[in-house]
Amino acid sequence: MSENRTANMVLSRTRRNQIYLPYARKKLYFDAIAKGDDEAIAALSQKNYEYPTALYNRCGSYSEAMEKMYYEAVCAAAEMCLASIQAGLLDMVAYDIRDEFIREFDNAVSLPDLYDLVHGMAHSYAVKMKYIIREKKYSPRLVKMMTYIEEHLTEKIELAQVADHVSLSRTYASAIFREELGITMSEFIMNERMLEAKRMLTDTELTVAAIADRLAFCSQSYFTKNFTAAEGMTPVEYRRMNG
Repeated sequence: MSENRTANMVLSRTRRNQIYLPYARKKLYFDAIAKGDDEAIAALSQKNYEYPTALYNRCGSYSEAMEKMYYEAVCAAAEMCLASIQAGLLDMVAYDIRDEFIREFDNAVSLPDLYDLVHGMAHSYAVKMKYIIREKKYSPRLVKMMTYIEEHLTEKIELAQVADHVSLSRTYASAIFREELGITMSEFIMNERMLEAKRMLTDTELTVAAIADRLAFCSQSYFTKNFTAAEGMTPVEYRRMNG
């Protein structure tokens, strides 16, 4: 959509029969962003997944529903941007995320596309805030190691490799994880892979085998064994309940 069209939509909103989301529902997203809780954002995405259908049912046509959803998406971009800045995110980082997703909104061709983009934006803000909060709570070396692990989840991660990243011995690096997080480095890596696996199971159509391969597990059966131990259900059962 052009800038003029967007501006006209905003200016004419009060003259149209629009659908407003209650502030209480929006605040759940703002609070999750401020806390850096990307898991809460994922849960909200699943909880409210019927919203595009409900919006369409209240509109006279699909194009009308798209316009309303587009407007809500742009508003959400501005609101989440402000919420993240108030929580401590650098202005320019918040603005860059906002502008990037607004450009993506322009390319959306369906209500589900817009819905997923809004939640992808919320997830991006929450992840950025998680890093900010970490830097205040944990030592710089632990933050650097955690960030390295998260950025290399799709690769085989050796403990010595993580330790080398911060110029520490493997023993000392592992001790930092135990002291500050109460878990081993290996447990942290597995926890992060399980979080990413859950996101992939709910947000993508990748097969369980493809997810296992994407997250550098040696086999699908090993991935399923670890996932079941962590979640109390198989990946297929998890997808059925949350997909």
